[in-house]
Amino acid sequence: MLVKISVSLLLFGLITGCQTTAVNTSFNSNYKDYDKNGLVVKRKVISKRKAIDGDAWQLTRNHLAFSESYNKARVVEQISTYNRYPLHMTKASKQASPYYHYVLQEVIKRGFPSEVALLPIIESMYDPKAYSTGKASGIWQIIPSTATYLGIEINDWYDGRRDVITSTKTALDYLASLNKRFKGDWMLTFAAYNSGGGTVSKAIRKNKEQNLATDYWSLALPRETTDYVPRILAIAALVDNPQQFNIKLPSIANVPYFEVVKLPGQIDLNKVAKISGVSKDIIDKLNPGFNRNVTSPSGPHRILVPVNKAAKLEIALKNLDKSERLNWQHYTVVAGDSIGLIAQRFNIPVTMLKETNSMRSSRIRIGKTLLIPTFAATRVAQRGAILSGTKTSQKHTLHTINNGDTVWEIAKKHKLSVKVILAFNGLSKNSTLRVGTSIKIPRG
Repeated sequence: MLVKISVSLLLFGLITGCQTTAVNTSFNSNYKDYDKNGLVVKRKVISKRKAIDGDAWQLTRNHLAFSESYNKARVVEQISTYNRYPLHMTKASKQASPYYHYVLQEVIKRGFPSEVALLPIIESMYDPKAYSTGKASGIWQIIPSTATYLGIEINDWYDGRRDVITSTKTALDYLASLNKRFKGDWMLTFAAYNSGGGTVSKAIRKNKEQNLATDYWSLALPRETTDYVPRILAIAALVDNPQQFNIKLPSIANVPYFEVVKLPGQIDLNKVAKISGVSKDIIDKLNPGFNRNVTSPSGPHRILVPVNKAAKLEIALKNLDKSERLNWQHYTVVAGDSIGLIAQRFNIPVTMLKETNSMRSSRIRIGKTLLIPTFAATRVAQRGAILSGTKTSQKHTLHTINNGDTVWEIAKKHKLSVKVILAFNGLSKNSTLRVGTSIKIPRG
């Protein structure tokens, strides 16, 4: 939460440079754009500047709609706060650069003011992996309950809140519905995005009961929401005229950064990186919705790659055999399993198993599907073959586990060593034998 600071007339004069009109920074100044009936006073619309080719920020300026609000007291306070951190917009611009052109285009297509495209700066600094204490995630910071309400899919494989395409469409749909609810008032829309439509509607009803104005600036809203809309407008002011506020705003190319490539099915992201010639870091940055190193088996079956690599990937996918798409096998957790036992079974470090499956803890639940690197599964089978002195295709019989059975007793019964039995079945000496299951006994 940015610290609210008082702003004097002198400070505002320094911020606004050549402007000479005095500004009353008291709370009452927030009403000066409305008449006695609470209706907005129409002002002369400032002519739009011509877009500069190649600069997405200039395109943003051409579609800003609320510059008349930059001199409101609460907005001035937020501008002053941002001026205390001059690198804030530099960082925001760099983090937004892969996604901003796409988001801005989607905003403009809908006829929304470009302030909407700046909203993720307030929410997440355009970091798709941003995760709040309130469990909000993605550039639009959508919480799980809202995601469920809006139909965003979240599962072990995929989190649509972090998917830039899915989350942007959903967030803009949601903003459209809020804007319709509040009869086209974007200040109320932004407030509702932050605190919920019900909170804003309740504040409006209270003001109506007291015959007070019902515009955003007149409502008694939660502190966070009171600051939220001024922050959006403050960011818009900085983008609109960075030189006036001594802000360095790195340019963002006004061309698509990525292209969507359709996938034939589930695929290993490392494989995508290899055949497309794109670094794994870039693949991860553009496709943060996938929770693991593979795409979700149920989709979306698409991948984002830099524009100049899309054609290469499409050709490579056409020539890629289905069996080459994945470098993993699936393992379903059963009763008695632990992350340590599974790692021992496949002869891989626990850290590798957890990293592969994006696990933050060692807790696993029955029925959960884990990814096992193919080389690890193959190594287990090969080790069993070497220790038993046979080929991996060696014939075997099955021994059903009875109550009280131990690997030592089973090995002794079949005149084999414990080491051979364990290796042939990919087990460790600490593995649990479950009554009713079977283990393989090599023969021949």
